[in-house]
Parts: sequence; structure tokens; C-alpha cells
Amino acid sequence: EAQPRPTNERLLPLPFDQQIPQVGLGMCCRASAYDDELVYRTVLWYLLSGGRHIDGAHLYLNHKAIGRGIREAMRRADIPREEIFVTTKLWTRDFGYNRTKELVPQFLEELDLEYIDLILMHAPSHFFPKLMSNDCTRRGITNAECRRETWLALSELREAGVMKNVGVSNFHVQHFQDLEALQTPQYNPDNKPVAPIAVNQFQFNPFSPDFAVDTYNYCQKNGIVVTAYASLGGAMNHISSSSLHTLESISAKHSTTITQIALRWAVQKNVVVIPGTGNPKHMRENLGVYDFSLTDEDMAALDNLRNDEMAKKFFYMEPLD
Repeated sequence: EAQPRPTNERLLPLPFDQQIPQVGLGMCCRASAYDDELVYRTVLWYLLSGGRHIDGAHLYLNHKAIGRGIREAMRRADIPREEIFVTTKLWTRDFGYNRTKELVPQFLEELDLEYIDLILMHAPSHFFPKLMSNDCTRRGITNAECRRETWLALSELREAGVMKNVGVSNFHVQHFQDLEALQTPQYNPDNKPVAPIAVNQFQFNPFSPDFAVDTYNYCQKNGIVVTAYASLGGAMNHISSSSLHTLESISAKHSTTITQIALRWAVQKNVVVIPGTGNPKHMRENLGVYDFSLTDEDMAALDNLRNDEMAKKFFYMEPLD
């Protein structure tokens, strides 16, 4: 039976009068995200549980199954399409003006949707440039030039109605400056449309290193919504007993799980979270982070976790060129 949207649901404003639900469902990086039948069921269960934000990517190869789950939920529960926020991403292999213009409209066909709410550039540049090429590397242009021309292509596709908003993922402060240069005649002599950067999705949690906190602060200051993946960051295996005690005592105080505490910390920092799960019980727990609040004292204790020496050994994606 379909559940209503969460009572205390929080949404953050985006450009062009859009809003993004602060708790979404990540469709990556677990076995159930790569099996079509499980993807279909996961999306269907999540939407029937009251969730309204699905985060995918072209790289995850599950667009078709995501679209099927969305359409079935709309049919079963009479959910209007405009209530469902769908994010996907363009992988670095497909960067470049012409390739972007050619490929992104195919996402609509794969998802079988009339529009996509948000499309992100999946990363600022290739993770393994020697192993992967794209249209930009073949033409010998710099990463900064490649980001700019890809952004112009996405901006044009947004104007054409393919998506409502455009954003980025794994970008840091220097990468934003490349895109901001498109506001100048030097980098945009034909004065092509330049969409505002709606969202930056990156690894962010209470254990984040300085460069991630700097990126968060930059986004907050410049009206760019932050979406966090890895909200506990796998850091639970790496943290000291005192950090673990902090998390356990706050979760005991609120009668919640440690995961819910980490998600709620992000929500109170005006961050969107996209925990991934194929388990309906965990979906309900994740949506349950709207139902309690952390005190200022809780937030300060959680903010302090980033000083944990052991957590600093945990892997974070360093800024790319």
C-alpha cells in the first residue's frame, strides 16, 4: 500500500522555480543497483514508501529499470510526474560539446520520461586519463576547456527542455571558476546561454577533510545546493572509539540508528542526502530522518568528528585537475 510523502519533508530551492527533496535514493554502488529487476523493485518500493527523489547516472547502466519503476509507481499510486525528482549524470567519457548534445537526449528515451529534473557532470575530468579518452582529449583541449564546452552543451539542452536544471559532481572550488568564466566574452564570445550551477554532488560527512568543507562553504555562499554521497563514508571502520561513542550516545538519545544521525546532521546543514538501499525497512528509516531534530550541542559534537586522527586515514576523493 502506498504511503504519503513524509509529513516533515524538507525541500531546497533550485533555479527555475524547482525544489529538490532533501532525502533521496542513490542508485549506485551495490549489487541491487545493477540487476534490472532489483532496480525496478527498489525504485517502486521507494516511491510507494513516500520517497520522491531518485539519483542515478548513465554510468550505472540502469536507466531503463529506473524508468520502469517510476512509471509503475505513478500508475499504482497515482503519483504525478512533477512530484518525482529524477537526477542522472553524464560520465566524463562523453564530455565535449558535440558528444554531449548527441548523447544526453538519449537519456530521455532510456528512462522513458518527457524530461529529467537534473543532469550533472559526473566529475570535473577523467579519473584515469591515460586509460580513457573522450572527444576533448582526442582534440587535445584542456580539462578546463572541456568542462566549459560541455557546460554550454548542457545549458542549450536545458533551454530545449531536456532537463530542468544542470549541476556538477565531485567539483571543487577551482572547477567552479572554469564555468564562471563562461559569463565573460573571452570564454563565451557568442554569448550562448549559460545555465546556473544548481547542485554539486560530492563526498561529504562529519569526517570530511578541509578541502571538502571548503567546497561545502563555497557552495553555501554561492547558492549551489550540496548533495552528499557516502554520508557515513565507510568511515565507521576507521574511526576512534571516542568518535564511535559520540555517534552511539547521540543515536541512543534520539532512539535512532547511527546512519540516521549522520543523515540528519547533513539535512540540518542544508545538504541533500542520497543513501542507497534496496531494503524497504532501510528506506523508511532514511525517510524517518525528517521526524527528529539534533540539538545545537549534538551538531557541535558531530562537527568535531572531523578532527578524529583515525578518520583522516579514510579514503576521500582528492580534487582532480
